[in-house]
Amino acid sequence: MSWTGRRTGLGAHARAADSAQVLDIFRKKTAPAFDVALRIGALYAGLDRHEDVARMLRTYSEALGIAYQIRDDLSDWGSQGETNDIAGLRPSLLLGVAYERAKGDQRVLLESVWRRAAEARANLPQIEALYTELKADERARTLLETYKEEAIRSLREVENTNLKGLLRRVIGKIFNDTEIKGWCKEFEARNSTPPAAPPVPSAPSA
Repeated sequence: MSWTGRRTGLGAHARAADSAQVLDIFRKKTAPAFDVALRIGALYAGLDRHEDVARMLRTYSEALGIAYQIRDDLSDWGSQGETNDIAGLRPSLLLGVAYERAKGDQRVLLESVWRRAAEARANLPQIEALYTELKADERARTLLETYKEEAIRSLREVENTNLKGLLRRVIGKIFNDTEIKGWCKEFEARNSTPPAAPPVPSAPSA
């Protein structure tokens, strides 16, 4: 999913932005969509329960929304990407990371991507090589794992084990995370097994 057409997001940027600014856009634009969906579910479950988990849902949604957008940016970067944000001159977190690490002529070239200038279109292979040289993809992957872990940590305060399992399963489904999926299957197996019956006390001897 690219940022093309999102006029209130990165697509509106005529000036370059660093990674912190890009993440802030994700925080304000993508994360609220998760928050709204989860809050609606909590409201259907009952107002009291919604109030109990509102703060946790906000933290969880923010981390999950940011991680979701980072994952999309990683899947769309470069000639091997699904849509190649570089060739489309579409802004992304990787561009923000590369820009803040670049110097001199490198920075000037990356600024042309933000401006969607003809200079950028004429130097696409060089720009893609810059992303790799400046390790923008490595930094983005690190940030992806950081925000996924933040979403998981936010569930520590959840007392309802069914809700906690559901929210972890959401993370596993979105990111195809086999470790999280494995944890959820174990959780479901434990909860589907009825507790063992208490031992029957033996009759007193005569």
